[in-house]
Amino acid sequence: MNIIINFIEQLRTVLSEPVTSLTDLLLSISCFYFFFSIQKLNDNCSSQSHWLKFYLFLGFSTLLGALSHGIFERHNNAFYNSVWLVMQVTAGFSTFFAQAAAFGELKNENVRKWMLGLSIFQMLIFLPSVFYFFDFRVVAVNSLIAMTQMVVVFFPLKLENWVHRTYISFGFIISFLTIYVHAQKLSFSKWFNHNDISHVIMYVSILLIFRGIKYQSKSQAVG
Repeated sequence: MNIIINFIEQLRTVLSEPVTSLTDLLLSISCFYFFFSIQKLNDNCSSQSHWLKFYLFLGFSTLLGALSHGIFERHNNAFYNSVWLVMQVTAGFSTFFAQAAAFGELKNENVRKWMLGLSIFQMLIFLPSVFYFFDFRVVAVNSLIAMTQMVVVFFPLKLENWVHRTYISFGFIISFLTIYVHAQKLSFSKWFNHNDISHVIMYVSILLIFRGIKYQSKSQAVG
């Protein structure tokens, strides 16, 4: 244990938050892995292109997060601020494409178009708000609205397609915990803080969502 602590102490001489940077990097690698895995799935899935963009943008966002927590956070300057803004904007686009994938599941065409329009309107509010307020709470509120919508859309009320809906729905339900963890600043130690806990929760979330996408693709291929 002392060896690990000493190693982290050494990393702190190079990186601002070594563990947070590492968990962000692992999350980014996972997103890109899921991105390439989805590309190999059955193309008949109508929402597949949206899910691809969800993982792609989230992968870039968490990669920038690894850089900002690891290197740029030492210098609170225009360059760090620019990286932080791009990170939040890419996260916003990731959320938007998850919404697009979810609303594509709706059977009623009018409701589907209305919800897609609402998500575009939400994005148009989110983007200038991030630049104006420069506050993570803007991202948290945007994510909370989107996650609530997606849980409602994917919640398995019927037996039809209940397996993939359950995976995806619970993936987003688990995501709610990240907002609570950030709000309460929960941490196990100074080496594993609220950011690191959130990254672990996010990994479980995106894994469940991927399992749901994969199951849906296989079901459509059989059908």
